[in-house]
Amino acid sequence: MTEELFYLDGACSARWDDRADAVVVEWQNDVGGETYRDCMERTLDAIVDRGATKLLTDSRKQGSMSEADQTWTVEDWEPRAIDAGLGYIAVVYPTDRTARTTVDMSARMRPHTDLDRVFTEDVEEAHNWLRTK
Repeated sequence: MTEELFYLDGACSARWDDRADAVVVEWQNDVGGETYRDCMERTLDAIVDRGATKLLTDSRKQGSMSEADQTWTVEDWEPRAIDAGLGYIAVVYPTDRTARTTVDMSARMRPHTDLDRVFTEDVEEAHNWLRTK
């Protein structure tokens, strides 16, 4: 398996994963605001750099998202990611139940019909789903 690291800091990492043919963002802890948005921007940079159509978001260590971050993700980041070619997102739920609820709320705010998503508790299941796309 070949991986190419695009970005790494204390909040998240973004890398290319040949196994899933996808950009993978892995949250390292509970982040929000400017730090969250910076990680998402670096992830978008990786999507653009690789011409990626698939994203795996490993949110197991992520905490609850603020309403402002949810809105920014759905209304600002996702349209730009779709314009860059993103078509599939596999999200691995946070282990924290409250954080899981905010991920669900964000996904239901205004789902983009041209973005196919799956939500799971299992990283391998997320990889497997992306491999079928």
